[in-house]
Amino acid sequence: MAFLPPGKKRRNFLTAQACVFIVVAIIMTRAIIGGAIQEYNMPFSTWPVELYISEFFMIMIYSSVFTLLFSIPLWYFFIGTQDPEQKQ
Repeated sequence: MAFLPPGKKRRNFLTAQACVFIVVAIIMTRAIIGGAIQEYNMPFSTWPVELYISEFFMIMIYSSVFTLLFSIPLWYFFIGTQDPEQKQ
């Protein structure tokens, strides 16, 4: 079995993975940006450039990690194991 078999299964898996990344990125953005605003008591418009950069990388790293973790069940759901009798 190939790592990512060609065809509809791979497309559905990658689409689901992209959707998970978008949802996780939205949740992480709201949590991280909202937490920083509450912690530092600074409006978003007064942030220094370093804070923008660090928050951006935190959002990207956390979103990537959670997407990889949530992709494990998606892998089994969309790609899963193939029956030996059902070889294409």
